[in-house]
Amino acid sequence: MSDAIFTYWVGMDIPADTSAADVADFNAFYSNTHRPEVIAGNPGFLRGRRYELVQDDPRGARGPRFIAAYDIQSNEDALLYIARNDGPVEGRPVYSDGPTAWRQRQTKWRLMWQHLLNSPADSKVSDAPYMYLVGMNAATGASETELAQFNAFYNTTHVGEVMNGYGFISGARYQCMREFLHPAPGSPQFLAMYGIKNEQAAENFMKGRLTADPSGNTFSAGPSVWMNRDTRWRLTYRRVD
Repeated sequence: MSDAIFTYWVGMDIPADTSAADVADFNAFYSNTHRPEVIAGNPGFLRGRRYELVQDDPRGARGPRFIAAYDIQSNEDALLYIARNDGPVEGRPVYSDGPTAWRQRQTKWRLMWQHLLNSPADSKVSDAPYMYLVGMNAATGASETELAQFNAFYNTTHVGEVMNGYGFISGARYQCMREFLHPAPGSPQFLAMYGIKNEQAAENFMKGRLTADPSGNTFSAGPSVWMNRDTRWRLTYRRVD
């Protein structure tokens, strides 16, 4: 079974000076109380996974400390969530309040993604204990034909080269279906997720991350719509639960 076709992400920060005990309380509440409430309160939400940032973008802080990713069963359920979000407050679920760090949280991302690719086709990047995220836009002003070229190159060439170059065990691509919340200049149009098999592999990757290709080969050049892409963020996360 591959990753879900639709996924809803919530990214949030808590104060940097939060104590270890308060972080533990935050995680316990998020995993054991809030996450089940979100799944129960939203039709078609199948499961939720939680991640914590272990390496931010080398160009500066871009990623939220925590991400919760909720798999959604169908397009209809994804559209229902969007409609409820855009509708009256009375139609939305009400969630329990939590400990101090939960009350001090700041939501940074709320994004709905639609799945485009899994490599291998039957893999689940979401099963990996670590994941590397790349958010990017195709070249500004790209036509539909150029976007098709961008996606074809990304799917058939670049994902495989990245997986081979860094030793990732899986890869997936998504397109942003709806941006509810994201800092300016906005959410990237496309997301690539790469699964990392264990902690040691993640540490090795993060140490050599600024090298284009640790195998010693350069990645292939693509069409102009690819070469002029805008990479918004590159982030590495670990599974919390």
